[in-house]
Amino acid sequence: MESDLTFEPTNPMDDCCHTVDADALPCPKCEYTGPVVGVGPVRPHLLTAVEGDWQYCVDAECRVVYYLGPEVVDSASVITQVGLKATDKPTPVCFCFAHTRAELAEDLRAHGGVSEIKAEIKAVVADGNCACEHLNPSGKCCLVDVQRALKSFARPVG
Repeated sequence: MESDLTFEPTNPMDDCCHTVDADALPCPKCEYTGPVVGVGPVRPHLLTAVEGDWQYCVDAECRVVYYLGPEVVDSASVITQVGLKATDKPTPVCFCFAHTRAELAEDLRAHGGVSEIKAEIKAVVADGNCACEHLNPSGKCCLVDVQRALKSFARPVG
């Protein structure tokens, strides 16, 4: 079954998440067909993930988070929450690449107050390689959330 999923941007930040899923296959466990997200969102959770049209399983009850044919990454294997799955894991600020608030804070400390993580995310987004509309429960680009988190670290506490 072929489906073309097209995301229509409603604001300038939203156009980072345009996808077309031409050859999506069903999840090997639950048989729901999830969107193609590519290898980028999988690698933080599975460093050995091979290049390919990895898909995100959209069934919240299924333990499979990502799959590429018969190869799967399940909710026990991920390091952070992914979409609506693995909610017992830390919640990332950037759902595509699993960056947490703690990582962003450490990144600022390590790089003199300049976030290399934000720069990396922006570069990937500019290349069209994010999947926010599938992985972020809000369905929106996470760059705004990343920026908001970075700004919160600069505010004095008290």
